[in-house]
Amino acid sequence: MEVPTSLAGYAMPGHGIAPAEQLLGLPGFWPTFYAPVWGEFADEPESFGADSADVDEAAAVLYGAEEVWPAFRIPMAGGHVLWIVHRNFPDESGTDYLITHPDWDRHADLASIDGHYSGPGLSWPELVAVADSAPAGAEGVVDPGLRLLLLLPAFGDADVPEAEAVGRISGALMAVGVAAEAAPDVAERLLDHDFWDGPTWATQGRSPLSGTVAEPSPLAVCDGQYSPRTVPLGLGITADQQRALAGALAGGSGAG
Repeated sequence: MEVPTSLAGYAMPGHGIAPAEQLLGLPGFWPTFYAPVWGEFADEPESFGADSADVDEAAAVLYGAEEVWPAFRIPMAGGHVLWIVHRNFPDESGTDYLITHPDWDRHADLASIDGHYSGPGLSWPELVAVADSAPAGAEGVVDPGLRLLLLLPAFGDADVPEAEAVGRISGALMAVGVAAEAAPDVAERLLDHDFWDGPTWATQGRSPLSGTVAEPSPLAVCDGQYSPRTVPLGLGITADQQRALAGALAGGSGAG
């Protein structure tokens, strides 16, 4: 899977994007990856079976690559791909969650983790559905647990079934080296997002618009003030693309 043309203008001249799924195996990857939201993990890497040297090594690779930015690809149904890109401008670094499709002429911004954060981009049902619905034979991250862990920074939802969520996240954490006795505590901390505090999600009903009845968007909308999904068109895609993306976010066919 090559970098799609819809991301061609995203990286700006002098910068590129390259898939970097091989970095997921670095000993200090997870505390480093989570540090922009949950900074305590970088200071306590032992929870992830790592040490400070592991974190320094992972940080140099993730956040020090200024010319070619590392990205993680999460293939979705219908040809959609969710890209997690470490945008390593010297003075404006961050992690962007972007969605592309071969038929789109631009990407959709789902969330950004930086000083001017934007999100959440996923509800709990969407997070679980995307984690569990890697297309067969797709390139990128296909393991459900890894997909779940990578998507957690972009997720926020007040209506989370806590016991189910802690159990699900704990299992994924143990698979990447977190001790069984520590995993539930780490999972609970990951559910407490520092950037957005429990926004809610809802689908739209039919509503009057200029004397007509508007067809509701199939995409859920979020009441979080920083979310790009506060309105159906917040992602900057057409109505047909919204319908296809809604299917992909629900783990269905999501034909584009």
